Amino acid sequence: MGLLRLTTRNLFLVLLFLLTTQKTFTQSARVTSQMDEISDGLPLDTIALPEGYLTPAGDSIIRISPLKKLTLTGYYRFFGYGRNMTQPYPNLTPYEKTFGVGDGYREPMLSMLVMGRPNGKSSFMTELYFFTPYNGDYTDNTFTMNLGLNFYGNFRTQYGRFGVRAGGIHWYSMSSFTMGIFQAFDLYSIFDRTPWEGVNNTDRYETYYNTGSVNRDTRWNNRAFQGLIVDGGSLPGGLSFGVLFGKAQPNGGLRNGIMDPLSTINNFGVGGNVPTYRGFSGIDRALPNSFSGLRVKKDFGKNFLAYNTIYSRSRVDSIKPLFRTYAVHTLDFNFKPAKLDISGEIGAGNFALPGQDPKWGEVAMLRARIPADYTFLPIDIQVYQIGKNFYNDNGAILTNSNPEIQGQILGVNQAGQASAGGALTQVGQLSHNRRGINIFTEKKVGPLNLKAGLGLGVELDSITNELSYVHRINGLALSRIYNPFPAGATGPTVIGPYSRVITFFRGAYERVRLTNVDPGTLEPFGLKHYQAFDVQAKYRANIAKRPFYLFYLGSWMSAHPQAKLFPTFNQEAYLQAQYHEVDVYYELFPKFILTGYYGLEYIRGGRNTEWDLETLQPRNQLGRGIGVGFDWTVSENAAFYVRQRFMNFEDKSFSLDKYKGNETTVELKVFF
Repeated sequence: MGLLRLTTRNLFLVLLFLLTTQKTFTQSARVTSQMDEISDGLPLDTIALPEGYLTPAGDSIIRISPLKKLTLTGYYRFFGYGRNMTQPYPNLTPYEKTFGVGDGYREPMLSMLVMGRPNGKSSFMTELYFFTPYNGDYTDNTFTMNLGLNFYGNFRTQYGRFGVRAGGIHWYSMSSFTMGIFQAFDLYSIFDRTPWEGVNNTDRYETYYNTGSVNRDTRWNNRAFQGLIVDGGSLPGGLSFGVLFGKAQPNGGLRNGIMDPLSTINNFGVGGNVPTYRGFSGIDRALPNSFSGLRVKKDFGKNFLAYNTIYSRSRVDSIKPLFRTYAVHTLDFNFKPAKLDISGEIGAGNFALPGQDPKWGEVAMLRARIPADYTFLPIDIQVYQIGKNFYNDNGAILTNSNPEIQGQILGVNQAGQASAGGALTQVGQLSHNRRGINIFTEKKVGPLNLKAGLGLGVELDSITNELSYVHRINGLALSRIYNPFPAGATGPTVIGPYSRVITFFRGAYERVRLTNVDPGTLEPFGLKHYQAFDVQAKYRANIAKRPFYLFYLGSWMSAHPQAKLFPTFNQEAYLQAQYHEVDVYYELFPKFILTGYYGLEYIRGGRNTEWDLETLQPRNQLGRGIGVGFDWTVSENAAFYVRQRFMNFEDKSFSLDKYKGNETTVELKVFF
């Protein structure tokens, strides 16, 4: 009890201090969301804030005043979590009812960002990470540097501007097919907050209404990288470059590997046995992996042409010098003739296992944005082709459907992987071993913003007998119950009575086996065709002079043995999926916003997918999610967020596949 009283007292003192110092942030630093340069030439993107940190307005870029040699800022985040699974998946006992602090992902509870600048040309930054599970035991408390210690050097010459970044985690991008992120604007619900969001009252919903994004955090447009980065700009002839060497996220660090190498020895004590160092996702840990890259860009006014290349080298044996490698070479461009915006990327990549020759795969994408001046509606059209042997887990595409890559290199399923086999994707999400087209258009009618997209794709080669789809409605809740990254695990977290649901970071997906395969080779017959149709509607009004927001997102997806113009929903389709989500937000009184959510997902397997042995029927799943809550902005830099979610799920064909329950989350976030 003494320990509990001490912890509660410390928490109260911290909150009291933070709530009474709400103005110190703007006194210690100046914030901007514009990607320009400050007066002394320090590029803002070199001091993008680290993971989990945003300014109160939701920005992730900070200017350090030239007069400040040392700046200290940060946030406190309390996240209380409770769940009551009245009908859980089997083997959850005794965790059907849980009350705790934290969401299971060990996001910082207190983050203190320390930034120093000894002169106008160099700076350093580190994030101090504090975490305590509030379980009455100090042994699980954590105090460390979250993303390492970063150094930045910048200087100008008559020949150009140059920069150096070294040390901990940096956020960097090159191109979509080398180092890039898929941008899912509009195509998600915002009812559940993310840990890295700021304190922004109605700005969060207004921004989503206007732009399709709630997060001005520029880090999520980039990939995590650790090592040395040297870049240069404003060079003669309109040239710029970037060179990097170190470790990218997929091949760097422990990767949740087993911490004790002795625990990986088979027949411990028998001569000749050595640790395998085999970790969480089958990747050897703490071995000499490396990642390098180069980008050279030529500007032509508002247009550009760039060459990009990356090379990854990961050791696959703890004793022998055996490596798996992959390399990518591309050209990307952006031209803006008249009012058009034409961009694209073309290239090739290879991967190789020890003792094998590299296997090459092509990659190509062309995108044109045509304004309404030329057509009745604005059109955003994209065509692409990505070969089956193209592999790069740092790019903006899914490279997870080739069994040779997944089985021999990464294991059947990699930890944290968001899909497997042929994935049902939203419009705009690219996947390898596929050729396709994506088309978007949008229209604003008074206070109603409408957006629609159609995506069609076909496999280049029939290489997998598996499909996958995301449980979008209650996937976040499942990942909180079944942690995708448990300590000491040797593979991904597979859940459910039929062992076919896999959790990943803030989500869950399910695998589906096809039955129309060659009985000897298990290879599928024919190519699979993919269809997707997304609709987004956003409405804003004032009720009693208070802002009211209503958002709807609908998605229809299918995989089919024949080409179709739209998603199909019949027994001939391999797999069908529908998702419907409605978000409601209303500012009841100043700084207090009521929130509501309703989600529905319907998944149906076709006659050529696995059937239940009792009902002799394929998948027939219905999932629902209902949420209520509120946002209460206590002060400029502090707010409470409460969410209550009721969830239920049932597969009418597979009798054991069902769950029901609810979860409550309470978040307090304070910036200082």
